[in-house]
Amino acid sequence: MGSVRFWLRVTTAVVVALVGLGLGLQEADVWEPSRQFLTLMVAASVTIAFITTAEAAVAQYRHGRAEEIREQARAVLAPLLLELEEATGISTRYLGVSAYRLRPKLLPFRRRRLERLIRMQLIIRVASGIAWREGVGVIGQCVERREDIIENLATLDEQLSDVTPEEWKTLSPDLTYGLSYDEYLRVRGKYEVILATPMIRETPLGSRVIGCIAIDAPQAAFDALARDETRGIVAAAAVPLAALLTQAGLRWR
Repeated sequence: MGSVRFWLRVTTAVVVALVGLGLGLQEADVWEPSRQFLTLMVAASVTIAFITTAEAAVAQYRHGRAEEIREQARAVLAPLLLELEEATGISTRYLGVSAYRLRPKLLPFRRRRLERLIRMQLIIRVASGIAWREGVGVIGQCVERREDIIENLATLDEQLSDVTPEEWKTLSPDLTYGLSYDEYLRVRGKYEVILATPMIRETPLGSRVIGCIAIDAPQAAFDALARDETRGIVAAAAVPLAALLTQAGLRWR
């Protein structure tokens, strides 16, 4: 959608520039267009002005809607952090929680992307810059498998520390989490333990995964996060978030 807006604005700028140039040349008596062509240029200017104004209004509405949804999501995830602190014994200072939405597939041969709706953590992490998608990373595997996944990435990093790019290509996707070698280098050491839980929408045709909640925590929290009761806490928070993302007519971005 962002690329569509970009090219729409580029096209708009080109058309407006051409119309302005034509009208300027006519005013300077350098060029005398036909009456029909002059009418076409004026009509194009009016149409472009309408399209750009309407697009700006829609973008402003969506931005406001997105902020409203993020606030509602924050109201769900803030209590979740406190519950996890109590369940794991790990301070919220060292816990992070994120919610991801699964974007619609634009091309049939491309994996759907996971777009982060919100992240809550006291300690700020530098973003990896990786475009998370189905089957890639712990969150991507969670969505693809439609089930909870917990992984001790700190231990996994130790196991993979000496792997070469050539050896990486021979490893199982269950071990590499679908990451390319370059992508792995960008995230290595950034996380210790990750618990990902799918957000599921129930429909008359069955259930489908629409995103996930991801918890990142220190290594010391692995056993506590792996317990069924802790996973149940996260799964319970996924229910209202799934409902939030599937409101009728919702297009938050």
